[in-house]
Amino acid sequence: MGFLKFLVWTGCAVGLGVFLAIGEIDGRPPMEYVQREWKRHVQPAKVERVKGELRDALDEAKDAVNRTTKQAAAAPRERITNEDRAAIDRIIAQKK
Repeated sequence: MGFLKFLVWTGCAVGLGVFLAIGEIDGRPPMEYVQREWKRHVQPAKVERVKGELRDALDEAKDAVNRTTKQAAAAPRERITNEDRAAIDRIIAQKK
């Protein structure tokens, strides 16, 4: 039953998309009406402000990632000398 509902809803969505793309209302496609209303009611300044805020947030996120990766790379690596390895091998051999 769930698969049948999925198929019906998918078919409806595809049908709506096809209608919006190639259908006509009073000789014009519905997308033209949507674009006209968008330009008429949505203020471009708000859209640009949101774009700017998104760019700023993206830049901050990139900086945070770069900071953490550079700090991790800059941390000194632990160096094990041959003497340390020999001492560890002796301890392991004693336990066996």
